[in-house]
Amino acid sequence: MFGRSLIGVAARLSYRILGFYLVVVTGGCTLFCGAASAADWPRFRGPGNDGVSKETDWNANWDVDGPPIVWRSEIGTGYSSVVIANGRLYTLGNDDNVETVYCLDAETGQERWRHSYECAIDANEFQGGPTSTPTVDQGSVFTLSRFGDLFCFEAESGEIRWKVNVADVTSIRIPGWGFSGSPWVTNGLVIVNVGDSGVALSVIDGSLAWTSQDKDSGYSSFVPFVQDGEERLIFGSARSYVCIDPLTGTERWRQRWLTTFGCNAANPIVVDGQVFLSSGYNRGSALLTFKNGEPVLVWKTKDFQNQLTSSVYLDGLVYGASGSASVGATLACLRLIDGEVLWNAEDERVGGLTAAGKYLITISDDGLLKVLEPDQASPKLVSQCQVFEEQCWTMPVLCNGRIYCRGAAGTLVCVDVRTTN
Repeated sequence: MFGRSLIGVAARLSYRILGFYLVVVTGGCTLFCGAASAADWPRFRGPGNDGVSKETDWNANWDVDGPPIVWRSEIGTGYSSVVIANGRLYTLGNDDNVETVYCLDAETGQERWRHSYECAIDANEFQGGPTSTPTVDQGSVFTLSRFGDLFCFEAESGEIRWKVNVADVTSIRIPGWGFSGSPWVTNGLVIVNVGDSGVALSVIDGSLAWTSQDKDSGYSSFVPFVQDGEERLIFGSARSYVCIDPLTGTERWRQRWLTTFGCNAANPIVVDGQVFLSSGYNRGSALLTFKNGEPVLVWKTKDFQNQLTSSVYLDGLVYGASGSASVGATLACLRLIDGEVLWNAEDERVGGLTAAGKYLITISDDGLLKVLEPDQASPKLVSQCQVFEEQCWTMPVLCNGRIYCRGAAGTLVCVDVRTTN
């Protein structure tokens, strides 16, 4: 494992000066996240890293024709979600084995800049294309391709600050479905889910800060929290969920978590000092607590399985797409305290979901966008509209009164749900 270089230390110090950290206490573990505008959605799963929007000024009750689709763009094959910062939207797509990073005006859809490079679409039991979502931090955009091409762009202009193929410089293998986790930026480091327990590079020049063993990575992104007074990251490798010190890469604990094909894709959820895990392929879900810094199983169940889409947590309940995405995962509700599945709505097929206030915003695996009001008994339909008709396994994003939806074949739409226009 690489030690911290002087460049890396200087970068971390500069980030501490430029940024700040919002700390939200949740029992023994504390979520932390970097500086971001309240109106931004700068990383996968949003500023709180939980798939929950804090917006309240939006219209959940649509008429029969649905809210207006204000713009539509074709961005190429892929499953990358969108991130939004300072009025600009970023995402990735692939067309004829050429991958493109897009920067669009979030309000109008007008292209601000793009950067393209050769990258095989690599369809493997799905349509293929990029599966990682960009990350925006301190005026930079970080993107990761399925084959390890890590870019740092200047967010406004698209100028390439640096690029590194992480697989090449570390000699770490590429997993079966390529690298999928979104970059995480903290303390002057950009950390990617590559290898057994991650790789970190300097945000200044892309030089290696630390690396991990040459083993298959998982497909989840990072979930940050503070445990025992230390900043940590938890994420899925191919065979475990791993907790590391982001500054050094030092492993703090590991929960063995075997699935078919080594496919741990859903993000963990941290609540009140405990960690919720879920995977598909008949693996199921579990809740971990901690004793002397090591994970202890509270409960486990096979009745709730997140294969691809990460769940959301609201008021003691976990809502998620349970089951196989290829045959149609369905919306289910699990009580966190004991793992009991309270309901599974077999008529609510879910490709992606997010939450805002008391509502769930879901999109079906064929492009039907819905607002649902869930509780312990069942989900109540509030509104719905068909935004496209193509495969969708990507979460919708609510930001500044607009919902952004992306289909696997490349359609990106912006739905206007502002209360005033």
